[in-house]
Amino acid sequence: MSVTELTHFVGIDWSGAKGSRHAGLAVAVCGAGVGAPTVVEPPSGGRAWSRSECADWIAAGMGLPKRSRALVGIDSAFSMPFVDKGSYVPDAKLPNNARALWPVLEAACDGAADLYGGPFVEAHSDFYLKTGAKGPQFERRMRVCEQRAIDSGAGPCESVFHLIGPSQVGLSGLSTMRMLNQLAGEPHVSVWPYDPPATAGTTLVEIYAAAFAKLGGHRGKMRGLEALNAVLTSLQSDRIAHMPATAAGGEHAADALVTAAGLRMISSERKYWHPPALSTMVRHTEGWIFGVI
Repeated sequence: MSVTELTHFVGIDWSGAKGSRHAGLAVAVCGAGVGAPTVVEPPSGGRAWSRSECADWIAAGMGLPKRSRALVGIDSAFSMPFVDKGSYVPDAKLPNNARALWPVLEAACDGAADLYGGPFVEAHSDFYLKTGAKGPQFERRMRVCEQRAIDSGAGPCESVFHLIGPSQVGLSGLSTMRMLNQLAGEPHVSVWPYDPPATAGTTLVEIYAAAFAKLGGHRGKMRGLEALNAVLTSLQSDRIAHMPATAAGGEHAADALVTAAGLRMISSERKYWHPPALSTMVRHTEGWIFGVI
């Protein structure tokens, strides 16, 4: 794919919380060029997105014109650590590649509403750190790309097995993998780096919103219009006129807006599609965070 031919860039700040509507799930989109990204409200007209609604929206083409070529960045893990132990969960009967893991995870969570990943945690609770309960086999395991993000200064990452506090990403990743299992059957959707980028349609990539904020010269949460516009300007984007009034809240919408603009700025650079540590094994088992090199 010629990444210079991408027409749209979508940023999604994801949520793994239990429930059917999520204040922490925000979506933004921008086109090629320098136009400011805009927040996308749920097509159902609801005050907040559901994960299932977001998955259906992606599958249906996101309301973009026909023949659009979209790059969609989701702030959530697409897989679990594997390389360090040669297994996702030691002693568990799980596959040895991410694409095969997704349907197994879906089966383990069958019946959990809105792509919730909690049942998988309960089935493997010995390996998780939860509020009030530390599994006897818990380790703060990291994927290769997560360790690379830490070492390169792109930002701190938390283990997907650590489920305490606002920085925990484990439940978010599990719900995302359930969504990927659903979207993997769509002929116009590719999931990088497990698939090559789509020559038409939509390419999904895992991102780390904090890395885009840092690329724009900001650390921490963006609070207020001035801080957000400073980052957008650094990411070669037009400014927005006002903070979006959205159920997702200012900081989640800001992360989605910055992700869309950041994807647009870096997507044409070959180094982000070919990070040195993305070996064949890493590609198929753990995947990669787009934007980390």
